[in-house]
Amino acid sequence: MKVLIGIPTGHVARQAIFYDYYHQLEKPEGSGMIAVHGQSPARARNIIIDHAIQHDFTHILFLDDDLAFKPDLLNRLLSHDKDIVTGLYLMRNYPHQPIIFDESYADGRCTYHFPTDEESGLIEVVNCGFGCVLIKTEIFKNLEKPYVRLGELEKDHWCDDIGFFLRVREAGFKIHCDLDVMVGHMHFMTIWPNKIDGKWLVSYDTYGPEQVSFKLWRPEPGLKEKELELAGVS
Repeated sequence: MKVLIGIPTGHVARQAIFYDYYHQLEKPEGSGMIAVHGQSPARARNIIIDHAIQHDFTHILFLDDDLAFKPDLLNRLLSHDKDIVTGLYLMRNYPHQPIIFDESYADGRCTYHFPTDEESGLIEVVNCGFGCVLIKTEIFKNLEKPYVRLGELEKDHWCDDIGFFLRVREAGFKIHCDLDVMVGHMHFMTIWPNKIDGKWLVSYDTYGPEQVSFKLWRPEPGLKEKELELAGVS
């Protein structure tokens, strides 16, 4: 078992803290890492795939550079011995849909899978994202080049994952998600003060269709004085 960790990235990481998580990642002996810089994520992923094939890696772990994860991420995904297995992460924009899909239509569109409270562990899905996914290198022998493509389903869209995993499934491979491997998705957002119905709120704007608002935090009586005392101000 020999894993290549592939990181498509721009000139710099979208989130520098990503590499703090990466350096804590437990990796099997013989693992390698390649970060490919460029504007096209599809071109970067294809370079990673070619590298893995040329150097006899058995698996590729694709990681986007805006994710947070636990050190045992890779070992947990490897333990399932599946063709393709992803961790569970969410869209960055509210309402933060899980990036796994349970139904696929003729035009390539997919519907999100929202896990029930009773669901856990490994489940089969029809599609997933490229952000945190472990793929056996042997599956690429069954696909035509270029393996990953931009504008495959929508000509003016940057998406490169839905079309790829659709072709993979049509080639006879199954896609799984380990719901217990929970992955964080980093995002910039705008934090607004808001006053709604006479009450002060804090609103999170993630540039989705809605904002999320909650009560403005206020210190409990006596807490402010205690904080000042601890800070040596009083």
